[in-house]
Amino acid sequence: MNSIPDLRVILIDDNEIDLLLHEKLIDLQQISRTVLSFSSANKALEFLSSNISLPRIPPTIILLDIQMPEMDGFEFLQAFDSYPQKIKSQCHIVMVSSSLDYGDITRTNANPMVVRLLRKPLLVKELKETVSLIFKDFV
Repeated sequence: MNSIPDLRVILIDDNEIDLLLHEKLIDLQQISRTVLSFSSANKALEFLSSNISLPRIPPTIILLDIQMPEMDGFEFLQAFDSYPQKIKSQCHIVMVSSSLDYGDITRTNANPMVVRLLRKPLLVKELKETVSLIFKDFV
């Protein structure tokens, strides 16, 4: 897999261990040099809001946990949907969950903002396939 210039990965997960494991996986596999971790969906939304004034938004993959306290992954998607198209067009959302129940799968597949649903902990092969799928036009 070729590396994507300026690619940043945003991890949103309330589980600190999953954040650390996924951050290390992304770093060791050289998927991205910029990994930003948030243990709260609200904090991630605040960060993305701060990007609105940037002249150019870097290509971004958001790895979003489904089940979190305060604001779950689906509530994050609902809030993110109101963001400017400039940000939404550069952010590719991948939902992640350790418990893949039918309801979560159905809701995820029905959401046009979600590229894919992956099981936690992330597997290198699946993550690389997903990144390649998102950036298939990258040379």
